[in-house]
Amino acid sequence: MLSNYMQAKNEINSADNESQQLSRKNYLNVSYNLANYHALLAHMNNDQDQRWILFIAPPGKPNFSFLQRSGIHKSRVLTLDAHKVKDSLTLLKSTLQSNNYSTVITWLSEIDKTLQRELQDYCKASSTNCFVYCKQ
Repeated sequence: MLSNYMQAKNEINSADNESQQLSRKNYLNVSYNLANYHALLAHMNNDQDQRWILFIAPPGKPNFSFLQRSGIHKSRVLTLDAHKVKDSLTLLKSTLQSNNYSTVITWLSEIDKTLQRELQDYCKASSTNCFVYCKQ
């Protein structure tokens, strides 16, 4: 997971402005491409918020050396392993409402329009950016 950070980082430099605008307008970013982390990487490279960054049930470990090279200290990054998370959706909702995180990244099996609106409202209220990766 996220093992091609450096290659992706180079590719997103040209799309930084577009991704920044997307992240600022929509706190919630949903992707059905499990290998496309361009918007997330652009956001993480440009985000000035010093609150926690949380990975909920990632399919692998985040690349901490890349995060540090991007100016994100690994002490700001929390990872909740998939085998420790019983209900990802409930955890996601409570996390977004907590106002403790600048960015929350998670993987869900699906997300409908109603859930997207609900999560977007939580994100706006707490000024938290959320990246949800869904299976197709």
